[in-house]
Amino acid sequence: MMKSPLIFLGIALLGGCMDPAPTTTTTSLRPDATASLDKADNADNKDLAKLRSATARFHNFDVAKQAGYTFLFMNMCMVDQSPLKLGGMGDHYVNTNLLDAHVDVEHPEALLYEPGPNHQLNLVAVEYVIPKAAWTSSEPPMLFGKSFKLNAFDLWALHVWVWENNPSGLYADWNPRVSCANAPA
Repeated sequence: MMKSPLIFLGIALLGGCMDPAPTTTTTSLRPDATASLDKADNADNKDLAKLRSATARFHNFDVAKQAGYTFLFMNMCMVDQSPLKLGGMGDHYVNTNLLDAHVDVEHPEALLYEPGPNHQLNLVAVEYVIPKAAWTSSEPPMLFGKSFKLNAFDLWALHVWVWENNPSGLYADWNPRVSCANAPA
C-alpha cells in the first residue's frame, strides 16, 4: 500500500476540513469555452466529447460534491507565483477514491473551479492525476496523446481546459484567463 501519498492526502484532508466548501455554483459558460477544443487532434475529439458530456453536470458544484469531489487540494485557489505569472488553475476539488494507477476519460480525479463574484464556482477544467508511487512504468502516463507531467507534489498530472478556453493550450498547466481574484481571503 502507498503510505506516503496517503499520509499526505490525510494531512491535507484535515486542513481542508477547516473551512466549509462553497456551495453556490454557476452554469453559464463563456461563449468561447470550446475554442481550445477546436484545435484538438481529430483522434482525440471523441474522447474530449466524452469528457465534456461526463463533466457537464459538474457545473453545479453540489452535484460534484455528491459525486465525491469533496477534497479541496491545498485548501487554496492556485495561481502561478513565478515571475512569468502564467495564470491560474483555480480550486482543485479531488475525488480521492479515484487516486490510483489508472485514469478514465470520463472520471477525472480533479475538477478545477474558478471562484467568481458572490462565491460561485465556475468549472473551468479537469485534471487527471496518478500518484508517483502508484505508477510503475519508466514512461510517464499518457492520455489524449499527451504525456503527464510529474509535479512538485509527486503526482503525475494532466490538465484539460475543457470548459474554459486557454490561450496557452488545451493541455497547459496554467491558464492566463483564470484568476483567483474572487477567492475568499
